[in-house]
Amino acid sequence: MSRLKVIQIGVGGFGQSWLTILRDFNEIQLVAVVDVDENNILDAKKLLKDESIEFFQNHLEAFEQVEADIAIIITPPQTHKRLALDALRAGLYVFMEKPITHTFEEATELYNEAKKYEKFIMISQNYRWRPEISAIKDCIQQGIIGTVEYGEWNFRRATKFGGWRDQYSEILIEDMSIHHFDLLRHILGKDATSIYSKSMKPSWSWFGGNGVASAIIKFDETLINYFGSWVTRGKETSWNGEVRLVGSKGIIELIDDVPLLTYEDGKTQELELPKMPYTDREFSIFEMVQAIKENRKPITHLEDNLKSFAIVGGALQSIKHGEEVTIVGSKSIEAIN
Repeated sequence: MSRLKVIQIGVGGFGQSWLTILRDFNEIQLVAVVDVDENNILDAKKLLKDESIEFFQNHLEAFEQVEADIAIIITPPQTHKRLALDALRAGLYVFMEKPITHTFEEATELYNEAKKYEKFIMISQNYRWRPEISAIKDCIQQGIIGTVEYGEWNFRRATKFGGWRDQYSEILIEDMSIHHFDLLRHILGKDATSIYSKSMKPSWSWFGGNGVASAIIKFDETLINYFGSWVTRGKETSWNGEVRLVGSKGIIELIDDVPLLTYEDGKTQELELPKMPYTDREFSIFEMVQAIKENRKPITHLEDNLKSFAIVGGALQSIKHGEEVTIVGSKSIEAIN
């Protein structure tokens, strides 16, 4: 198969870093760039320096005028549903940054509409594709520490983004925690069954909404205590966070991105990191390409990622109503009476 042709939609901020990844990825060809902001287009032209790439401010014009295989959407979540459906209608595969959409309701609407089309939608959950995460998952799935009965996941960073993120009411849960919730599903091999969550906005916060949140999440019988802050003070964690998963035969910890295994007798060893063809976001696009070539759904296709996004939806409902909620598959979230 020849190189797959890609149209990237959204090249401001984070989109600029995606441009460099796509430009340098051997198995794809970047054929067009779209952004509503003319300044972003000018920046992209300077970065790419490639006269064969076409530039547009209207994605529909790009779809009509440029032959392509994949639309890669790196725009605010509020635009994802419309852009994804337009791409599907144009006969394109869709690759989107997380979260799926701004709300869980929109995500389920997109899922139902997307079923009408032959091509799939993939969500980039790049945190899955890091060697330290793969090492932990492999250890858990091999049963080396037995059944994981409880765990802790702590995330602490102080990050000033500006722009649309500052307007979210629950920015930590809505934009960051999806990574950690998805990693829990990925590592444990289970879907969440219930969540109880609280959030707050510290007096010094630069976000418009709540930048601190905690949650108690059940994955069947496994209990996870989650805490996150995007306005922390003092020592920060990595973007993965600090993780402790405790099983019947030992514990796995991830501290400063170093995975450690401790057995019942106290003997500790650092987990060996697997060799991967690509990591992080490069692996996400690699998985997209491989799925198309092999005529299969990618690992983080829309239906699967709804199960991670359902944890976000459950957390938001729990915060709003002050109740524990049960998460039923990827289709519904209901309050526990």
